[in-house]
Amino acid sequence: MAPLEALFFWIALVLFALSTVLSLYTTVFKKAKAMDVSFYVSLLAFGSLTLSVFFRLEAVGNLPVAGPYESSLGGVWFIMGFYAGASLKFKALRITGIALFPLCLLLLGYGVMSNPLLAPMTAAVRSIWLYIHVFFAWLAFGSFSICLGLGVLYLLKDRNSEGEVLKRIPEPERLEELAFKYLLFGFITDAVMIASGAMWAKNLWGHYWSWDPVETWSLLTWLVYGLIIHLRLTMGWRARRFAWLLILAFPLMVITYFGIDLLVKSSLHIFKAWQEV
Repeated sequence: MAPLEALFFWIALVLFALSTVLSLYTTVFKKAKAMDVSFYVSLLAFGSLTLSVFFRLEAVGNLPVAGPYESSLGGVWFIMGFYAGASLKFKALRITGIALFPLCLLLLGYGVMSNPLLAPMTAAVRSIWLYIHVFFAWLAFGSFSICLGLGVLYLLKDRNSEGEVLKRIPEPERLEELAFKYLLFGFITDAVMIASGAMWAKNLWGHYWSWDPVETWSLLTWLVYGLIIHLRLTMGWRARRFAWLLILAFPLMVITYFGIDLLVKSSLHIFKAWQEV
């Protein structure tokens, strides 16, 4: 890490840890004010993470799109971007941080443990298609993360509406409507991610599709989310079943974006091998 990058990264990590503790306190002790404090602390964490990304970009000369550490930066930045935007528009959605803050903390922890070297990408890898591919990938990841949070809120609200915290959560019907909108947005951006990745692969490897593990998992994840849309629209899978589907589908996104680096060493998407060291 660059010195300033490391400084703001660790500040962000500490603030996300504090946000996580406050959100857990909200859940256990039913104190709505703690959720508000957690929200503002998370905004400070988001700002600090943005500065860390900026100094990373300045140090390596390209956007942070390669390797587990840079993937964690991008993933958390987009999760928080979606969360902040939704929460500023709908104050009641601040409580989705109960699900999202621990996720951000774990992703950053995973990233920093993967030896974040300062290494620019090789010229062969750099392409406008790479940035389009990664941009839409993180749009999909952020959107599906909000679906996860809304699914958790739906189950909490549907089970019990008593208490200061739960009363602030929108009605289940409203949560389901918002979750479906984010699901559609994530599904479309995920499709663009796959298509732009194929264009980039053609330029880089000479073929659009190779059934690489990341490609296969990306397609599987996209099909699963498409199945959820189909089940809701044509089979009437709504309410609690819909919420559970959103929650259970999200681990596929985590495996696609972060699990392949850990489990498969032969993937073409092991970006660390494409960096100059």
